[in-house]
Amino acid sequence: MGFRFSKRISIMPGVRLNFGLGGASLSLGRRGSSVTVGKRGVFGNVGVPGTGLSYRTRLDRPTSRSSEQGMAQEALAPNLPDVVIIKLIDDAIAFFDPNEEPIAPALLPTVRRLAKERTDALLATNVEIRNQVFETLATLHRDIPPSTGSIANEQGKPQEQQFPDRQSYMEALMTWRAEAANAGPGVEALEQAVLQALSALEWPRETNIALELRGDRLMLDVDLPEIEDMPVSRWTANLSQLRLVEKPLSQKDRAATYLAHVSSVLLRLIGYSMAVDRHIGSVALSAYTQRSSSTGRPSNDYVAVVEVSRAQWGEVNCSAMSAIDPENLLRRFGAKMDTNSTGVLKIQQPLH
Repeated sequence: MGFRFSKRISIMPGVRLNFGLGGASLSLGRRGSSVTVGKRGVFGNVGVPGTGLSYRTRLDRPTSRSSEQGMAQEALAPNLPDVVIIKLIDDAIAFFDPNEEPIAPALLPTVRRLAKERTDALLATNVEIRNQVFETLATLHRDIPPSTGSIANEQGKPQEQQFPDRQSYMEALMTWRAEAANAGPGVEALEQAVLQALSALEWPRETNIALELRGDRLMLDVDLPEIEDMPVSRWTANLSQLRLVEKPLSQKDRAATYLAHVSSVLLRLIGYSMAVDRHIGSVALSAYTQRSSSTGRPSNDYVAVVEVSRAQWGEVNCSAMSAIDPENLLRRFGAKMDTNSTGVLKIQQPLH
């Protein structure tokens, strides 16, 4: 039970000033019958001296009819459920009770205030999910293998049945392996191995590759996606309105997204090609996109060219690809990927 504290000061007969934890009040009247006026209201007090019996009632309470109306309104007022379900519907936050019924409008301000941390987190998560495409387009290079493989050259491999005994066969096999290691795999085998490695990868936008091995120089001709294939908008969260908002990208922002994707594509192609076999001495890459020319017909415009040697690639820490900016690395290799004032890639001469 709670403790009550009070202190009374008599001002004049029948008038007392009361001090308590709830504030000061003024009592009027003789002992046993008085009126108390305080911040909690006006109360009438009646007591029978010597008996300890008393009665207290509020004198400023609304009339019986208005009190009944207030009680009726209170009974009809909605109650906040113990569990509130938060959903994102049509890009906006909505609240429901455990029966999947919408929360009453009168309760929404309270629910919004109590659930602010959760609604902010839900919006932020969905913004990240919807904008994930930008991360995907710009980070394709992060799966480049950290080591270089080796392709066995099966051409001319000795067969055991060709030799009179096991010892003669093993000597011939060892000799063949040493010669094959120095000579490396054949051109056709290397080309097929590179095509197989690149075709096994997943690409978020259509990307086509043609290749040719000239000695130890691998030529890649790449048909890039078009800038029209890039996202046209980015999502943000409006925390005050509890909804997601789609904002169109400017032409410059779309061009920046395209350049980031192209850079990641080129670095990925170089990295996977280098990882196929150590006998690939360099990768010479020319990439083009189809754009409308002045005649209105589409033309293949080469927009990025770069050649990377085995020695240059050996300086790259492929196990830390997540920390590498593809565009910066390609430019360090001497890549030509010039842009105009709006970020659009300029035409380049392909490598031969």
